[in-house]
Amino acid sequence: MLLATLLIDYSILRETLSHAPNTKVTWEQSDLTEDGDHQMLVWVDGEVAAFDAGLEADPTVNAPLQVAEFDDRRLYQLELTDDGKRASVYPTVIEEGSVLREVTATHEGWHFRAAFPSSEALERFHAFFVDRDLDVELRRLQDARETADGSRFQYGVTDRQREALVAAVDAGYLDIPRSRSLAELGERLGISPNATSERFRRGVETLIENTVYPDGRSP
Repeated sequence: MLLATLLIDYSILRETLSHAPNTKVTWEQSDLTEDGDHQMLVWVDGEVAAFDAGLEADPTVNAPLQVAEFDDRRLYQLELTDDGKRASVYPTVIEEGSVLREVTATHEGWHFRAAFPSSEALERFHAFFVDRDLDVELRRLQDARETADGSRFQYGVTDRQREALVAAVDAGYLDIPRSRSLAELGERLGISPNATSERFRRGVETLIENTVYPDGRSP
């Protein structure tokens, strides 16, 4: 499984967001109906009045089917026009068995964080935009594999090792001077100091081997 973060000049809602530069859209879900319609739910934060005005001239979406307000946010149910459906990458995502983890958009473009079952699936996702002369930039790529017990590897680091590495940063264990001792870090993780040291050391070693060490190999 590959985890990729991409910045894309996506045409969906491009016109709307150009009228609302201080607005952020967060994709919630998409639905493909039996009648061939494509609906999506998006959260909107920021200049909702400007966003609404932009929707009227946007060739990729129809008028909102529904709008719900929650505190300072709005949830829009939108239906894509024929132009929008032709521009949508979502059917490709479904066909490839990929998963959209996080999708947001501003007037600068769309940020996709997605999981792909293979490098070929990622290449086809990338080609979808290239074939339409749209700019797409791969910002980050991670290899995430699952073990037999369901735990996940990122750069070969297990979930527990990742937890220890993140906790070390959050707790100030890596500060100069240190804000927390190894024993205090272990208390935070609920394990002994020895187990904390072992987990942290193995996590750092594996991370280095799979990132900055030449050819990704240990000495």
